[in-house]
Amino acid sequence: MLKDLNTRREVLSGHAQGISLDRIHRITGVPKTTVKRIIDQSKASGLPIEQILQLPDAEFENLVEPARRTRMLYIEPDWELVYLNHERPRKALQLRVCWEKYCKRTEGLGKAMSYSTFCRAYQRYKEDLPASMHDVSMSFEWDPGKVAMIDYSGDPLYYTDPNGKQRKAEIFVGVMPFSNFIFCTATSDQTRQSWLLGCKAMLEYFGAVPEYIFLDNSTSLVTRADLYEPQYCVEFKGFAGYYGFSPLAVRPGKPRDKAAVEGAVGLVQRRITNLLTTSQFLSLDDVNSALRPLLEELNDRPLSEKSGTRRELFAEEKPVMQPLPEIPYELGFVEKTLKVRSDYQVRIHNRRFSVPFTYAGKMVRVRLWRQKNLLIVYDLRKGDEIARHHYDEVGPVQNIRIEHMPANHLMQLRSKEELLNRLKVIGSSTLRLGMQITRNQRELTARKILNGMLAVAKNAGNALVEEAAAAVLKRPEPTYDAYRHEIDRRMDTHTVEVSLGRGVRMKVKQDHRNIRGAGYYAKRFNEIDATKQQSELEK
Repeated sequence: MLKDLNTRREVLSGHAQGISLDRIHRITGVPKTTVKRIIDQSKASGLPIEQILQLPDAEFENLVEPARRTRMLYIEPDWELVYLNHERPRKALQLRVCWEKYCKRTEGLGKAMSYSTFCRAYQRYKEDLPASMHDVSMSFEWDPGKVAMIDYSGDPLYYTDPNGKQRKAEIFVGVMPFSNFIFCTATSDQTRQSWLLGCKAMLEYFGAVPEYIFLDNSTSLVTRADLYEPQYCVEFKGFAGYYGFSPLAVRPGKPRDKAAVEGAVGLVQRRITNLLTTSQFLSLDDVNSALRPLLEELNDRPLSEKSGTRRELFAEEKPVMQPLPEIPYELGFVEKTLKVRSDYQVRIHNRRFSVPFTYAGKMVRVRLWRQKNLLIVYDLRKGDEIARHHYDEVGPVQNIRIEHMPANHLMQLRSKEELLNRLKVIGSSTLRLGMQITRNQRELTARKILNGMLAVAKNAGNALVEEAAAAVLKRPEPTYDAYRHEIDRRMDTHTVEVSLGRGVRMKVKQDHRNIRGAGYYAKRFNEIDATKQQSELEK
């Protein structure tokens, strides 16, 4: 308090010497409004300033700050705690919330300040703080072509996709602080890929590259925020290296370090996006088509603080900027290795894409080019391409290629007509039987029965299947179960002569789907015989 009173005595002393309010403010650090209030209060007393300066501390305080006397009527808040809760950069509390907490703590202890009194008293507390305690920012004079700043607007626009779903159009904003030349574009989200798309579009709009790009500590681009040495993701470092600029993340919790882009975001909201909130859009392209003429108009408006327009000032700084690379940067998104699901699909960005079914449960690498609408899946060990898909952010959620499916799954997709054609290959009796059994069945039921007939006939041979089908057709009511029974009965009695090697032949039962057939035993015989011969040679 004593320091506070001495500062106010300095204010009055300076005024008595004829020093201006502005100079008193700069000398003492007291806000101009407070300087004026102290002087007005002293004049209202009717006493000469020299006499006021000689008053004891208590009388002096009552004269220059009579409002302070009322504070004794209330329970004094813990102003330091209020300051920390209200001013901290992250998770800051609204002043009203701080007041509500103060009121709750003072219940039953005495009279609490009203909200308006609380706000005035808190403002006086902040005014009395030393300059080092305030959240001050440094004013910069930017060299031409040196720096660009980027950020996303907090207020998105919306568009309706072909499926009728409303989607966000996030607004990316960039600015050259020397000229205040502004750029904005709509992206589908604020992911790493969208940040890079926005940066690429901004540099192409500028037609040149600055030396630095300032950004906040978005986790999409900054992997580790640090006051002195922030770490950037691999993709952003590669992007920066290609264009030849250096990324600079601002100090954590210090958005005023990039005040130029904060101002640009506000301008974009007031002069561009707010004018489009009632417009109907059907795609991101529609949004960007609406943004561009308003952006051009904004850059052509005369500046109030500088002579000329943003575009005219940018023309002065563009010659000192770096040229764009001859070949535009190709934005490729590389996912970390993914595990193929049991349904032989990989999931990326809430969409699923098939790979050959033999890769189910294995690890693969997925690479996505959004600009090309292309997704490629690679064998993790060999590096070979195993699948390629068209990628569409508003396309189907599940994307399965027929060539990736196993035979039993593929069969489930064949139509009734396709399955009947397969039975026709076996023979006319088999075809007629299939048609009779499924005559009164619905599509899915018919397909299931026909698939079953093909599965049962798989190892029996066409002649045996035709024979069995002809027998079933003679029954009053041909059924699938009868067909299965006839084939099983015939396979149990049907024999074929096979060669077992070295002139040995024998008759064995026809291969049955539930037992090992002739082919199996012929193979095993030859393996055993070869092993025996090898053993005799070794002896």
